[in-house]
Amino acid sequence: MTHCDLSAAEQQHRRDIAVHTRKMILTQLTVEDEDDTSLMTNYHGYFLQISFSELHPLMVFCLAKVLERPSSARQRQMTNELNLRSILGSHAINDEVGCYSYRATHWLDTEMNPQRFYEILDRCVDEADRGFYKLAG
Repeated sequence: MTHCDLSAAEQQHRRDIAVHTRKMILTQLTVEDEDDTSLMTNYHGYFLQISFSELHPLMVFCLAKVLERPSSARQRQMTNELNLRSILGSHAINDEVGCYSYRATHWLDTEMNPQRFYEILDRCVDEADRGFYKLAG
C-alpha cells in the first residue's frame, strides 16, 4: 500500500496519532532539541532521539553512548551476535564518532499514554544496556 492508496481520513488519523504522541512525550521528558521529525534529549545515560513517521505511523528510538576506545574485531563480532538475538531492534558501533547505538522501531497503531511510552522506552534502555555493557566490558 502506498501513501496514495490511503484515504484522506486514514492519513489524518495516522497524523493525529503521531502528533498526539509527540505532544505527550513533550510533557513527559525534558527535550533538549527538536526538529520537524525528531525529539532529542538525554535519558538514563544515553543520548536519546525519538523520531516520528506520520504516514506509517512509526516511532523510532535511537539510544547512543560514547565508547571509550575504538572497537575491536571481537566487539564487531559481538555486535553481530547481539543482533542475531535481538528481537526489538538493532545494535551498532560507529567508530567514526566513537559510539555504541541501539535503534528500535514501534508502530503507533493506537494513541500512546505515558505508562505505555515508558514501558517501551525502558525496554529499549534495558536492551541498549545489555548491548553496551557486553561490548564495553
